[in-house]
Amino acid sequence: MNITAFSHATRFFSYKLKIVDLANSYNQGIPPAGYPERIHRVPAMNIPIIHCSTCGSKVNTEIPPGDHRPRQVCPSCGQVHYLNPKLVVGSLPVWEDKVLLCRRAIEPRLGFWTLPAGFMEADETLAEAACRETFEEACANIELQGLYTLVNIPHINQVHVIYRARLLDTGFHPGEESLETRLFSEQEIPWDEIAFRSISLSLRNFFEDRRRGNFTQREETLLPGTAHLP
Repeated sequence: MNITAFSHATRFFSYKLKIVDLANSYNQGIPPAGYPERIHRVPAMNIPIIHCSTCGSKVNTEIPPGDHRPRQVCPSCGQVHYLNPKLVVGSLPVWEDKVLLCRRAIEPRLGFWTLPAGFMEADETLAEAACRETFEEACANIELQGLYTLVNIPHINQVHVIYRARLLDTGFHPGEESLETRLFSEQEIPWDEIAFRSISLSLRNFFEDRRRGNFTQREETLLPGTAHLP
């Protein structure tokens, strides 16, 4: 890749990351701080690629042979660029009758509470991602107890996966992306301050299953325009 193409690609991907963060917030039904209350839905991961990541040439939008969707295709080297869904993986850590939550130190949803979770890395399993994110965000040691919720969010091209987990000790504390970490009983959960709908859904499912005495793996789908869970 030549210097000019690399410079253009760097600026574009920096811009794209900012737009994706904003789109994720709006499509979760949560306007970011300082932005309008309502906005037309932004297709977060459908922002087109401009330059080929292999050779730096400007790409074309076309349907490749044998495909049925428009893709960004490099006319120089033939590379086809696919925009695939992102996996967000985390855990629902429990100590006695309480759940560990983290208060976010970053946007989107700065200052709101969430379960420890984040984007899966390319070289890890789902379980490894859940443990890593829990340690990074809450410095917590956990033992996974099985896959619990899988939440499809197709309009932002994400799938959120949450494991049930047992805290091994109470030595947790905020990581770099958290302002605070704290154990909450069901009665103490700050429902109006939960960062994302997928997290509210996972927590409500957990407390419902615990009352029934039977934890079942759940798959849910969140659609655009769905009201934020109370």
